Amino acid sequence: MRWLSLLVLAATCVAYGHGARILAIFPFISKSHMIVLNGLTVELSKRGHEMVVVSGFPQSKKLPNYTDIDLMPALKEVIENGPSKNLFEISDMPFYMVHMMMWGFGYYVTEVVANTPQFQSVLEDRKGFDLVIAEVFMNEAFYGLANHFKAPLVLVCPFGGFHFHNYAFANPIPLSFYPNPSLEYSDRMSFIERLTNFLYTKSFDLGYYLYSVPKQDALSKKIFGPDTPHVTELESNAVVVLVNQHFTLNYPRPLMPNIIEVGGMHVSREVKPLDKDFKDFLDGAKEGAIYFSMGSNLKSELMGEERIKALVDAFSELPQRVLWKWESDQMPGKPSNLKVASWMPQQEILAHPNVQVFITHGGLLSAQEAAFHGVTLVGIPIFGDQKLNMRKAQLGGYGILLDFNNITKASVKWALNEAIHNKKIKEAARQRSFQYRDQPESPLDRAVYWVEYALRHKNGKHLRSAGADLNWVQLGMWDVYAALLAPFIFLYWLCRRCCSKKGQKPTPDAVKPKTSGASKKKKQ
Repeated sequence: MRWLSLLVLAATCVAYGHGARILAIFPFISKSHMIVLNGLTVELSKRGHEMVVVSGFPQSKKLPNYTDIDLMPALKEVIENGPSKNLFEISDMPFYMVHMMMWGFGYYVTEVVANTPQFQSVLEDRKGFDLVIAEVFMNEAFYGLANHFKAPLVLVCPFGGFHFHNYAFANPIPLSFYPNPSLEYSDRMSFIERLTNFLYTKSFDLGYYLYSVPKQDALSKKIFGPDTPHVTELESNAVVVLVNQHFTLNYPRPLMPNIIEVGGMHVSREVKPLDKDFKDFLDGAKEGAIYFSMGSNLKSELMGEERIKALVDAFSELPQRVLWKWESDQMPGKPSNLKVASWMPQQEILAHPNVQVFITHGGLLSAQEAAFHGVTLVGIPIFGDQKLNMRKAQLGGYGILLDFNNITKASVKWALNEAIHNKKIKEAARQRSFQYRDQPESPLDRAVYWVEYALRHKNGKHLRSAGADLNWVQLGMWDVYAALLAPFIFLYWLCRRCCSKKGQKPTPDAVKPKTSGASKKKKQ
């Protein structure tokens, strides 16, 4: 009987944990997002799952168990009609304009993808899918794929996540110590910062639920039919949410059991050898090297002539060699210690022992990779969570914040000299690396485990908080507060009423003079 039980258990694991057919949809046009998401899908294919991946970034070579549905031909028009060619301009935009642009662009991308022949072919797939994995980034309409294929849903957030993603799972977000990801506050805020954090978050909520969500829900019903559940309900029914954060790099906060931290799952534990060109340059850096990249979306050539000149002039006076991810073919006045290229193997460069400092835009992926390799940060944040990430690095002692509007030759030299020669900063970076690496399993293994967990347990109701079924009045205990307050309000009203009656002066008609017996006799 024991062997029979083991055989049944093994068969169950094979049926529900291995060899599943999984649909993954990653519509947003961001290479940095795809770096995170791609790590998960490739690893799942290596473990025997048949992956069908809908994205604008197909694999460079064909992989076993992996089918790319390439959206890039359709997305080229979206890129051309994007909100801004120069993303540095976002740093000067008012926050409400950034939100409206983000919601509008997210809807535009979702609508374009939904109308492509590639997406329509997925809808008509007759084999079906055992699981749907969806990116979480202004594309809520696509959550309906899980309902369409009657499959469990796993959500993957390629960054730490917006605050409102917590609402669907009743995950607490105490604004007293949880800073909005779009703000640069720490988890220890002053009164003014807490007030700003509250007002900013609630104004965001109003726009999101009154403007963005209704549009996404209408699009979802247009794609999948009028009987499709509301997008917020579909989101709430997801088995698990994988978020690209870790408490050592983000601020610690409460998490429900179906919200899983997988921060850095794209970071390679096995460093590949560098190309000879980069290896020779870094090996020859006897005084050390500096790596400079503004990520996959920001183009350094668009920083402005004055800033570029200040950076080049500062680099020319350093004894260190500098690698700069530079997208243009030419750089005027390039000094001999500076090497530029339109693409650089970032993780392999950061792993080189001669690299001392990473000048970055403060993107989450870059911060995670630098933390893993123990490299000090000099951050020039522009938008999104970049300011939050660099503030965390600054407060943690392993990074220096350099304001985009204060890039001068002097400020750049000061920041780099501090990052290179300040022993406390270098030690803090090494300590952060030790803390981040000290995990029971790799973030990628954890992510794969929970995806397969969703396959085994389907609806995952045992992970779901009852709070997800409460409305905002019940969840916030507003009805209880009202019930407790009602007797005091009633007593206050009653006292006011009694006092007002007692203090009233009688009207002339109500006051009648008393007639004495003697006067009555006289009248008679």
